[in-house]
Amino acid sequence: MTAVQLAALRAGGPILRFDAAVADDGGAATMPVIANLFGTRARVAAGLGLAPGDVAAFGEFLAALRSPAPVAGARDALSRWPMLKAALATRPRLVSRAPVQEVGAGPDLSALPVQTPWPGDAGPLVTWPVVVTRPQGSEPPQTAAYNLGVYRAQVIGRDRLILRWLAHRGGAAHARTWARAGQAMPVAIALGADPATLLAAALPLPETLSEVAFSGVLRGARTELTAARTVPLLVPARSEIVIEGWVHPGDMAPEGPFGDHTGYYNAAEPFPVMRVSAVTHRRDPLYLTTVTGRPPDEPSVIAEVFNDLALPVIRTQIPEVRDLWLPPAACSYRIAVVQIAKRYPGQARRVMMALWGMLPQFSYTKLIVTVDDDIDARNWDDIAWAIATRMDPARDLMVIDDTPMDYLDFASPREGLAGKLGVDATTKIGAETARDWGQVMALDPAHEARAAEILARHLPARAA
Repeated sequence: MTAVQLAALRAGGPILRFDAAVADDGGAATMPVIANLFGTRARVAAGLGLAPGDVAAFGEFLAALRSPAPVAGARDALSRWPMLKAALATRPRLVSRAPVQEVGAGPDLSALPVQTPWPGDAGPLVTWPVVVTRPQGSEPPQTAAYNLGVYRAQVIGRDRLILRWLAHRGGAAHARTWARAGQAMPVAIALGADPATLLAAALPLPETLSEVAFSGVLRGARTELTAARTVPLLVPARSEIVIEGWVHPGDMAPEGPFGDHTGYYNAAEPFPVMRVSAVTHRRDPLYLTTVTGRPPDEPSVIAEVFNDLALPVIRTQIPEVRDLWLPPAACSYRIAVVQIAKRYPGQARRVMMALWGMLPQFSYTKLIVTVDDDIDARNWDDIAWAIATRMDPARDLMVIDDTPMDYLDFASPREGLAGKLGVDATTKIGAETARDWGQVMALDPAHEARAAEILARHLPARAA
């Protein structure tokens, strides 16, 4: 299945449905398996309710929704009705009859066709779980306090899962509040959630922004939730499957190894065990899966769209940023290329330090290359030319030591700590250089237009 999924994704192929998946025990799976759902940028945009060309504009809208300008009169207020509608859509709707609870089963995971993606994986791995948690001291209706996160979950028995949430993630923070109180934490896992819920859970949203609320903005309609059967939580009502259970303080098990987005297997580490108390699902459920590995994979395709979605928000923090690219081949976050409108000496360094210091999503970005606004920040040839002609290694490299780093980065000298490198590949101005800077060569635009006319007239005839 993994080979078919990756081949389809790399060919820009369709969503896949496996009807004859075979379980480890040789029996046939009873649920169809869906894969490659977000295998193209167009399908990720569709999951956001957008055409591919509308992603950037929607990013501008989200930036304005986060920090709206003051309203100036009734006409201005009416013009902002889409924002008001989106804000209203963030309030979830509670329903008593939910499609995901059409069938209620006991705490048995054996009916789920959970994929084992890579040959060296430790076992079956749930790869698209939307894990629902809330902090101790909150009440089930207080959905603003909820965290929805996509954390991989290893199946270790008919009623046991290991939840791999890292210490800085929302689920782990909630778990610490229950552990301090000495209480078991209720957890629910929504499988096959609607795209808006799934993508909201995957987005690196600010801690103060509810994924439940944000999914309503993406969907343009209120999120429907229903009360779980055996745990005090509200769960996405239109999911395909929901797994309910509890995480008890100190109940840990070694998770992994599993193939990861870096292209390497990560080491086995202890993570919390979820004791399953119930599984509910639709009458004819579909099981959604994906494969994570060296890009391209589905997460890297999603990250490309999220890159464009996040750019307007980044500009509100750092206005001189014109474009920013997180190359998918660099695990979608390890390298960033930022294009700026440069106006003063030292500006490139200030922007790089701002990205690392102000925006948490760049904590694990270990290389930033800054270029001018005449350089295409998404074109490796342009980037290479800027580095080769506008960067001096003795002057334009900024090295920082002992900064936070993804522990999956095996190049780091110490787990969780590593250096960062900033490369100033911008034109040097003012006090940055004592030499006259070279003039970039460029043709007369009228000559280029004339050349295009000539080629358009003659090349087709020559090809014929």
